[in-house]
Amino acid sequence: MSIDNPIKKVYPGDFDPALCVIPKTLNATIHPLVSSFFSLGNDRIITRYKNLNPQVDVNVLRNCLEYNPKFYKWAASDLFNVIDSNGKRQMIIIESGSSPAGQYGMPLFNINNKRQNGYKHVIQTAFKEALKDADPSLGELAVVYDKANNEIEITGYATAISEEAKEHVWIVMLQDDDRYEQPIKWENQIMYIRDQEGVWHPIRACFKHMAHKPWTRFPLKSKTVVFNNIISCLAGGHNKSMASKSFELFNNELSGSGLAIRFPETICNVNKSEISSCIEKMGGRAVIKAPYGSCGQDIYIITNSEELNEFFDSSHHYEKFIVQSLVENASWSTKLHPGKFYHIGIVPDRHNQTFVNDLRMMVSADETGFHPVVIYRNSWEDFGTNLSVKLDSKWIRENDRMITMDHKEFDIIGLGIDDLIDAYVQTVLSVIAIDKMCQKLLINNEFNFELYHTLNPDDVLLGELLN
Repeated sequence: MSIDNPIKKVYPGDFDPALCVIPKTLNATIHPLVSSFFSLGNDRIITRYKNLNPQVDVNVLRNCLEYNPKFYKWAASDLFNVIDSNGKRQMIIIESGSSPAGQYGMPLFNINNKRQNGYKHVIQTAFKEALKDADPSLGELAVVYDKANNEIEITGYATAISEEAKEHVWIVMLQDDDRYEQPIKWENQIMYIRDQEGVWHPIRACFKHMAHKPWTRFPLKSKTVVFNNIISCLAGGHNKSMASKSFELFNNELSGSGLAIRFPETICNVNKSEISSCIEKMGGRAVIKAPYGSCGQDIYIITNSEELNEFFDSSHHYEKFIVQSLVENASWSTKLHPGKFYHIGIVPDRHNQTFVNDLRMMVSADETGFHPVVIYRNSWEDFGTNLSVKLDSKWIRENDRMITMDHKEFDIIGLGIDDLIDAYVQTVLSVIAIDKMCQKLLINNEFNFELYHTLNPDDVLLGELLN
């Protein structure tokens, strides 16, 4: 697909798992430990987690894993494998995403002697659950996205939807460029997409995979079912500041259960003039993030004055930032400081070099609760959170930094099945937290602008919502 031809149609029978992954993944054999994790099921995960964490209230944990989100049914978290100041190993949440990528990098499973991946699982659980609210008389089905380097994954979801719904599905690519007329419009809260002949088609349900300001493309109220609902982006799935507030509120609710979302210390709603004092408060090393970016964009690692000056010299669209404690190398300090986390990194290579890495855990949910869908890892020499890089205004994906969950690469990351369980539980808790925030912000299909402005007082963002 291209700017000049931003729309195509797929049909039942087009789904082919081999066409929906990158070559590196297609020829990979999933690691048996990873396969074992995916075969555990929530009951065994609960038992194992309780054995590892006897202080946990097992009833609360079960309620969490069996929770059926109202709005945030499909998500992923990026996590770091760290130690705290006491040397305790754990997984911590760095970000949550409401349009997560990762299926393209997951080795295929063998299910009933047939090679499959997670595309169908997301569609048969979370999307199917959301589709129950769609009015069949409204029109057709569509997948809408805005990053060209996601086309492999988008095709996977669209063909999986077509296979499940037994009808054609439109794939529509939007452009962040005012020179081009977008192939979608909204009338009477219904989405329409324009085909190659200029004919507009009403859409009853849309699978949304947006990286850039999805709230400027999708209304808060619509008759067309939008998956995930746009409120999930605003409540934390595409807003790091609101995610932090969601985590704090849910942690208060979890108090006494032995469960909590673990994430670095975060200061929200920081004005540019306040940045320096926040950095100083965190010992001179921290991370500045524009709360509404994705794909690793608008993130500034600050370890010295030059990097801080570079941030101040950059132009910024929004008024507010978050400042987050930097997850460091433990060898940088003579002692470990309470409240901070320190990278473990991958297993040293043959040159005795260790690299920073993260873990992405994707989950989906339906009336039976949560299900793990995808795991993969990225690695870097220093810091980072994403494989996507923007070069010459085009998105590319540095797949050579991806660590796949196969026989060849999984062992180098140094994770065991208990680490994967911990990552899964942390991800589930983070998704529930954001879903609960969604429910606070959207009551009877009415968005509470006053509450949102109190929690996220960024007038530029509010202006985008009101336009």
